[in-house]
Amino acid sequence: MNILHKFCAILAATSISFGAIADDCNIHFMVAPIEQGDDVPDEINDLLMTRLATAVTATGVVASPDVDRFFITGKINHLYKDVVPGPPISSVMRSTLTLYVGDVINHKVYATTSFDLRGVGTSESRAFVNALSQLNGKNAKLIQFVEKGRQKVLDYYNKEYPSLIRQAQQAASLKNFEEALSIVTSIPECCVGYEQAYNATLSIYDKYINYVCHTLISKARAAWSASPDEYGAQSAYSFLTQIDPDASCYAEATALHNEIKKVVKENWDFENKEKYRDAVETERRKIEAARAVGVAFGNGQQPVTTNLMWLE
Repeated sequence: MNILHKFCAILAATSISFGAIADDCNIHFMVAPIEQGDDVPDEINDLLMTRLATAVTATGVVASPDVDRFFITGKINHLYKDVVPGPPISSVMRSTLTLYVGDVINHKVYATTSFDLRGVGTSESRAFVNALSQLNGKNAKLIQFVEKGRQKVLDYYNKEYPSLIRQAQQAASLKNFEEALSIVTSIPECCVGYEQAYNATLSIYDKYINYVCHTLISKARAAWSASPDEYGAQSAYSFLTQIDPDASCYAEATALHNEIKKVVKENWDFENKEKYRDAVETERRKIEAARAVGVAFGNGQQPVTTNLMWLE
């Protein structure tokens, strides 16, 4: 299990919510663990990332294990450990914790700060836990550090959004729609170019669902032609029910659905798609769906985008 997967498991186990965001902006930081070396137990590194994620979320930034170009991480350096004779015997640790906010693609550090850690406990692990207790959302130094990094990220988007939109449109022209949506939906709402990004997202998403629709309806027709019976109907509907109601070929999908109904008298969920479209605001649904596609694409890039060895 790689270190990012391990971190995701920790988040699920501890039921930490990463949905809290600032009212005025939705800036995302990937909480990215890095190897700490043999002197720091794995469980302490896991605890560090969990504490860091919780503290950052409390400052109004979206902290997430989802892969993103902008990251926040921490590294324990200059570790000193000792045992104080008892009774009771106590473990003592002193170290420096360095935090980073940066751009994993361009290998840039936007903000950094350090904390002197000191902890005493009945065990080495407890000493680490106590030392990390100062890492919380009320720490003024931490808040200042996160705000600096957040502003640097926003400055990047304010400057680069035209280039990002062009990159997304170029990817879409090559039918790399998932990549395109990952790029364009990364632009936050507080960016000066968000309106352009919003419109580009809708345009690219429409092209994406139309492309997917034609692929799915071709598969559905092939399944029904090969076996125009209940088995073929079941296979065809496995494709038809994935088609977005706003796709350009949805009428064709409906026609095929009606054709199948004349032969196979079964109730399928296909018609429920229309009810869903009527119940949900179309543009909002598209934007949310586009972001989900973009996040899924980004998470598929983990082997490349989570390499932070250049920080060392």
